[in-house]
Amino acid sequence: MSKSKPPRLEQVDRVDLPVAEASDLAVRVVDDRTEVLVVGDRTAHVAAGTYDPVGGFSNWETIDLSSLPGWPLPPHDSQLEAIAVDGGSLVAIMREDPPFVHVADTADGTVVAHIRLVAPPDSPLHGSWDDPSSRGEGLVLLRDGRLLVAKEKRPRALIEFAPIGADARGLAREVLLGVDETWEAPTGAVDYVAVAMWRLRGSAKEALRDISSLAVGPDRDLWLLSDKSRSLARLSLDVPLAPTTGEIRHLQEIWRLPRQTVKPEGVAAIDAGHVLIAMDTVSMIDNGVIARPPRQ
Repeated sequence: MSKSKPPRLEQVDRVDLPVAEASDLAVRVVDDRTEVLVVGDRTAHVAAGTYDPVGGFSNWETIDLSSLPGWPLPPHDSQLEAIAVDGGSLVAIMREDPPFVHVADTADGTVVAHIRLVAPPDSPLHGSWDDPSSRGEGLVLLRDGRLLVAKEKRPRALIEFAPIGADARGLAREVLLGVDETWEAPTGAVDYVAVAMWRLRGSAKEALRDISSLAVGPDRDLWLLSDKSRSLARLSLDVPLAPTTGEIRHLQEIWRLPRQTVKPEGVAAIDAGHVLIAMDTVSMIDNGVIARPPRQ
């Protein structure tokens, strides 16, 4: 007997995201307003706009990170793969090759930190971090200045990075930043070490052929987007993932993406019932999809 296909997300709207080759999304709440940030892998621009469930997107502004003193990348060859934000004014941008997370403070226009992501011989990631085309594709900020990174493939995995000398904490709702919480960012050039890794195994590995983006859902679970499988999955944190677990075997919910969703590279929860999916297209027209789970 053949397996039944997962349900498909319902497309609610197509929107214009003002970034070419959009690669990731992030959301934060500012003065009760939902702010959506978009980054692409062509330029060092971050677009920020306000989302309202009734009025849609408005007030788009663009921040050129390459204009900030100390920004290390050229303006038109950024290859930025992921973005994460805190409840304040920090924006963390991840690059795949070389594997760095650059942190900027958009309130005062400064570059705060350059975090190199490393996997030394005693790391669970050692030997799996050398391929420049298979490193970080998704990023979430954790408490105590830590990072959660989604590795795209070989292997498909979630990785906890921490400052040198810190022990792994694992994944649980209490390690995720609160809506109004600021991230304890380091300063200057530092190294972060992979201290724990959870590989996709079993049915989770079968469901997602890669991991293209990572986000925190409104229920404070983790959402994993797959380009190759054209799917979105929810990983529940009802039961925390201990550092020693080393694997993820079950995904609590899986949805196929709406039809005509091409090259999905970023996902974010824009309210309790809707997700925004960014598509990596040259055009900045109709390169975002607002969708919701099918009604029961």
